[in-house]
Amino acid sequence: DLSLGPYERGVQNTEERMGIGSYAKIAKESVKDSVSDTLKLQREIQMSVNIARARDSLQWYGGLYAAFITGVTTAKIAGKSIPPVVAAPIVMGGFMLSNMADMAYGTKLQRIVKEAEYMLEHERGRFPPPKQAIFADKYTAEEQAVYANIGAVSTYWPGFLPWARKANEETPIILEKKEE
Repeated sequence: DLSLGPYERGVQNTEERMGIGSYAKIAKESVKDSVSDTLKLQREIQMSVNIARARDSLQWYGGLYAAFITGVTTAKIAGKSIPPVVAAPIVMGGFMLSNMADMAYGTKLQRIVKEAEYMLEHERGRFPPPKQAIFADKYTAEEQAVYANIGAVSTYWPGFLPWARKANEETPIILEKKEE
């Protein structure tokens, strides 16, 4: 099989000669299943923690929002004047709580997963790692070139400072000590 590298072909040939191919295949599948189960559990734990965090935030901010709305309503019923600027936190708070409730009890997480799936299939150029990462060579040149003309964050702002980097500058930023 020419699609395999020299190491894989050597392992495959050795397994075939020794008659252990089926045992090795079973062991590989067992390890793959074990790693897959572990990754699935880690993912589910992380997702449940995110949902639990959203529910906790919803309870806290929901209580604060309810207290604020109660105060505004009570003041209005009592005949006190309410400044028009109070409408802004009422409207923005409603949107914020709706977003939190969607994450905590709605389908927001599923929609996020669907968007992530789309990105993994159609926007792979967003993911190349730093060139020092051990797996950087697993990304194609095309994937790495998508955002090649984008500079590092420190090349954009604050460019007016004397130690600011220039685009594509490889030298580190070293601040000199001032002797007194």
